[in-house]
Formats: sequence, structure tokens, C-alpha cells
Amino acid sequence: MAVSAPPLPNFAAAPVTVRDQFGRQLRYLRVSVTDLCNLSCQYCNPAKGCPQTHPHKLSWDDLYFVADVAVRDLGVEAIRVTGGEPTVRPGLTEWIASISTLPGLRDIAMTTNGILLGKLAQPLREAGLRRVNVSLDSFDEEKFRTLTRGGSLARCMEGIDRACDLFDRVKINCVLLRDVNSGEIEQFIRFSDERGIEVRFIELMPIFDQKEFFHRHFMSVDEVKSLMAARGMHLEADTAHGYGPATSFRVAGSRARVGFISQMSDTKCLTCNKLRTTSDGSLKACLLSPQEIDLSPLIAARDRDAFASALRGSFLQRAERYDLQQILSQPVPRAMQAIGG
Repeated sequence: MAVSAPPLPNFAAAPVTVRDQFGRQLRYLRVSVTDLCNLSCQYCNPAKGCPQTHPHKLSWDDLYFVADVAVRDLGVEAIRVTGGEPTVRPGLTEWIASISTLPGLRDIAMTTNGILLGKLAQPLREAGLRRVNVSLDSFDEEKFRTLTRGGSLARCMEGIDRACDLFDRVKINCVLLRDVNSGEIEQFIRFSDERGIEVRFIELMPIFDQKEFFHRHFMSVDEVKSLMAARGMHLEADTAHGYGPATSFRVAGSRARVGFISQMSDTKCLTCNKLRTTSDGSLKACLLSPQEIDLSPLIAARDRDAFASALRGSFLQRAERYDLQQILSQPVPRAMQAIGG
């Protein structure tokens, strides 16, 4: 049973609405609070590893300013905390507590590898965190250790168990990897049925110098759907939860829920409602675009109007959709860990 915590302020939506020419409304900001991580997943980092680019260039006060402007001045309703691994940075709980009081903010969620969640879930919940997505790409201990370059499956599962006890909603993020975890699809669906939590299958992306890895292991969500259909699993449309790009379904006759993020085979650009900031103060309007804007001088100067204008302008100037062929030929020049996945 979830532990009760003070609800986020139930204020009316902020009066400012940022809507682009395609009708997309800015509602969601992903904030990376660190590019440090206690794992080194193969699809997230190059083989040589991903060093911290800036030793926490942005302070917690800086990150509060980012959230404050987004919510109060631009009408953002939801913030997702990302990394790196957000739980490795001291002060996370206090920062979440501080932003949880922002008028108009309706949802705070976090993406985590779950390794430290066993001990941090309770204080994070009490601070105002409502939802968590835990990355889990294999139930095989040795495979998990190899994929994460040394991670503990037992600690990840402990974090998931604790999260299920405490948070309003828990989701599992599984990056599809052909010939790695593609044989575990049914096990993930059984896990969803047993726990009553959603498993999201995410297509691999060609980030940084991972082009060869991408071409070797890419698997589309359509292949997963076909596999499920061949096993007699019927998908029923599910009511969307959250602010992200997943298309969610229920598996008929079970408690299993699956979400599909098909950013390579079937983009959802026309429903994209978000921006993201990196832990060193850059703004990305699209995860898969190489373009980013360094906003750290505006953050340091606490130039509220200029910072809000930069976020607003970046959202309004986005293309209708990203160029998939360009992405395949010119991958994003940062590792996922340094972007905030």
C-alpha cells in the first residue's frame, strides 16, 4: 500500500500557455540533475565510459530557478527528474521538496536505475515525488551485470519492490536489444501481470558513438507486438498516464500493461509536449537532435525574462518532426548519460 504524502498544490493551471504552430503545448520539462551514474549501461555510454562533463556545474538553487521559471512563467505542469542517475547526487530529496510547492506543478516523476531506491524511496516520497520509472533490461543476473557493466540485479529488484510499496505509479523501462533481451519479452509481460505495473518497451537510439551497437541490436516495437500476437496476447487500448511519449495498452485477460516508445520506427513528434535541460545548463528541444543551447549564463545571472524567452522560443521553433535519416547518419554528439534520458 502506498504511503500517503502531502499532495502537490492543486492550483489552477498557469495562465501562460505556450503552443506552437502544430498545436503542441509545452506542459512537460525533463531536468537532468547530474551526469554522474553508478552504472555504465552499454546503450547509454560508449565503451570507454562517460566521464562527468561538469562537476555539478548547476547548483540546486540553479536547478530550482530552472523549474520555477518553467512552471510559473511557461505553464509547465510536470517535471521529470533525470540524470545520469539522479539518486547519486546529495541534496536530491530537499530539491524535490522545494519544487513540489511551485504553484501549478501537478506532477513530479523520476527515472532511475533503482540501485539506491531501496533506501531513498521513503524520503523521496515524503518530499513530493509521485511516480518513478525504473530501468530494467534483463531478469538474468549475468546478463544484467554485463549490460550495466557491473550492476546488481538484486539491488535493482529491491528498489522496484520498495517503489511499488510507496509510489502512486511505478513503470519499468526496458530498452529493446535484439539478441540480448529480445528473448525475455514474455517474462517482462508476466512480471507486469504479477506486479500490476506497466512495462515500457523502448526502441534503441543511435546516440553518440553507438551507431554500430544500434545497427546490431535495434528491434522495433512492431516486432514485439507481432511476437505477442503470435503468443495469443491481445492488446487493448489503455488510458494514457503521465506526460511522456508512450502508447499504452492492456493485455486482455490479465493485469499486464505495456507501453511502447517507438521513436525510431513511428515517431510521436506531433504530440511532443516537452523540453529538456542537461545538468550543465544546456537546453534540448529534441532528444535526437544534435542542436542544443547553452543557457547556463542566463541561469547564473538569474535573468528570468531571457531564460523564459529562450525556452519559449526553442519550443515554438521546433520542426514538425525530426529527420530520421539525418539522425542515423549524424548521431547526437553526447552520450545518453550526459543528456538526461
